[in-house]
Amino acid sequence: MGISISLGISPRESFQDWIRFAQELDRREVDRLWLIDSQLAMKDVYTGLATAALHTSRLQLGTGVTNVITRHPTVTANAIAAISELSDGRALLGLGAGDSAVFGIGERPSKVAEVDAALRFFGAVLNGREGEWEDRSFRLPSEVPAAKVFLAVSQPRMCALAGRLADGAIIMGPAQPDLLARQVGWIRDGLAQAGRERSDFEICFVATISTSEDPDAALRDVRAWATGQARLLADFKELPDSLSGYREEITRAKETYDYSEHLSTRAGHAGAISDEFVRALAIVGSAEECRQRLRALLDVGVDDLVFPLMGSGRLERLDRLADDIVPALQA
Repeated sequence: MGISISLGISPRESFQDWIRFAQELDRREVDRLWLIDSQLAMKDVYTGLATAALHTSRLQLGTGVTNVITRHPTVTANAIAAISELSDGRALLGLGAGDSAVFGIGERPSKVAEVDAALRFFGAVLNGREGEWEDRSFRLPSEVPAAKVFLAVSQPRMCALAGRLADGAIIMGPAQPDLLARQVGWIRDGLAQAGRERSDFEICFVATISTSEDPDAALRDVRAWATGQARLLADFKELPDSLSGYREEITRAKETYDYSEHLSTRAGHAGAISDEFVRALAIVGSAEECRQRLRALLDVGVDDLVFPLMGSGRLERLDRLADDIVPALQA
């Protein structure tokens, strides 16, 4: 496990500042960057990835995550191919059914069958083969380094689909081992169905964390993200024991969520859930408290942790991860 991070380019951030930030990530030996694709809340993901590719030398660069509704799959494939070429093969495609980018334009996420077709299409064209989409065959116009495809998952059918067809999974959701164990199990079911080995598949978990010694500050850091996760839980048919007592707050989070403020630490919907529920969803507290919770998640069977860097002071947050959290987990 190295250091993987997730973030978006704020509308208030210039691309020149973004380039300098990406260079700092590279200099500090961050292994992987997942850049958020949410066109109404953040700056363009592919411009961000392309400029980062041109100004870094080791950082893996992926969409975190995109969808097949706001962009046609051929457009996405060509864009990822360009990032792969610019970065000498450091590109990754993070794909999902669609969340803030899709809801923000009044559309609905892709169905599982549509994501299945998309995984088959991207798996072919990003490896130099002909792929099929909606009864038509396509091939990219030029050969480029192959790019792995990761699927963002939370529910049973998507987890199993990732195990069958993707190169890896990005598990989105609460930092609760009982739910995570279910999700890892669903992925393993998909691997078994496809006759694939667990060793050939990477499971990543998005671990939203704040190690501030000030409890109120720690909660402010992660509250907006936690509210976003709470409204997604409304779609679960069955909640794990650790979250079953928060149904009323889950409903309120879904009803009040504003997609134009997706992941903004200033979001008005951030007050929809209680402090107790925020702590259940995210990882907050002292460095040792956070390490204990992360170890419990890794013990479930996760290969890599993805740390969102939200709000101001991103490099300071990264330094705390690099100094106080990740080395202990690697050991």
